[in-house]
Amino acid sequence: MSSPILAPGAWANDTEGLFAGVRFGHELAGIEYAKTVHYNAGVLASHPQGSVVAGSDRARDGFNAFSANLGYRAFLSDQVYLSGEVEGAVYSNAVQGFFEGTYTGHERPIPSEHVFPGSWKVEKNHSIGFNARLGYVPRGLAFLGEGRSVYLISGVKWLDATFEAAIDNGGVGADAIRSMTRKTRDAVPWLIGGGLEFGSSKNRVDVRIHYSSWSMDYASGDGATEQSAYVPSTFDVDEVGVSLGYTRSFSLGM
Repeated sequence: MSSPILAPGAWANDTEGLFAGVRFGHELAGIEYAKTVHYNAGVLASHPQGSVVAGSDRARDGFNAFSANLGYRAFLSDQVYLSGEVEGAVYSNAVQGFFEGTYTGHERPIPSEHVFPGSWKVEKNHSIGFNARLGYVPRGLAFLGEGRSVYLISGVKWLDATFEAAIDNGGVGADAIRSMTRKTRDAVPWLIGGGLEFGSSKNRVDVRIHYSSWSMDYASGDGATEQSAYVPSTFDVDEVGVSLGYTRSFSLGM
């Protein structure tokens, strides 16, 4: 017969029930910034059928994250559990790059047939979301403690994020076109990942890795005149995050 430490069923009730935790992590993000300049048919004499010019830039950096969660764990068997949690997070740092565009300053840019260069930046502000975990408690690995488990996690968040996008054609005087756009947008990232949890049944630490994807967009102008090109911009974000968390269980005590 297995000892109590080796037999998860002997202490399953100690990890079942409500739990709360905090988590610190870093998310390595790759962001592709794509911008397109559209003019309607009949606006540009040089392009009577309309004009479309596109460009893109990609940058990699990271966001720091701090989150807190509250959830409930239920065992489906002695070794398998399912949990759900609500998680709120705040972020710091930004990913930024420089969009080179297609304009080289060798001609007057209006009416434009170019995508102008300029710096850009993406910041994550805060989020709230829901995660679900499917976990397994191994019979071995007793050195990891009674709170040991491995788990898969998936979830969705509602994210508040801000972007900045500048344009500067390098022109002088009447040929200069410079502006800065700063907008805050909502995004809905989804995530998948896995983790290893260890410690006592009441107090546990876990290491997690996850992948997340999200996007946001913005558009200006309508393409109906030389000075009001329709310019849609999109930011597509892929993230790989690593985090360390602490969880406190409030067992059912059954």
